[in-house]
Amino acid sequence: MARSEQAEDGSSYLIVEVPPPAEANVQHGLVIDTSNDEVTVGFDCYHSHFDEWVGDGEHFGTLAALDFIKQIVSERVSVVSWWFNEEWRGSAQLEAGVPPQPPSWDHAGSFNRIRVRSWKGSFNADISA
Repeated sequence: MARSEQAEDGSSYLIVEVPPPAEANVQHGLVIDTSNDEVTVGFDCYHSHFDEWVGDGEHFGTLAALDFIKQIVSERVSVVSWWFNEEWRGSAQLEAGVPPQPPSWDHAGSFNRIRVRSWKGSFNADISA
């Protein structure tokens, strides 16, 4: 589903939402947003910003964002999120199949579960920490 929205300054931007396969078992499918002069790509509880400084080629942000989308749907990249009970504490991208490492901000008691999600669910994991 794609739709145009309007920012507070009156500029228009595009939002594209791609529903994931049921096996992904995610809170949010793939979301692509072009607001704020950048492309933001989100999946489950993770998102990444792509602007003119990210990537390479003629359209730095656009090409880097497209490559990231391809990595998600081909399951080369998973996302990991850290939780304390039902409270989200942070998230990151993760090379598919690689065990998640503690985040740099980790300290005792900062999270008690780890959630890994991939597009087709092949690398999904729920880990008590």
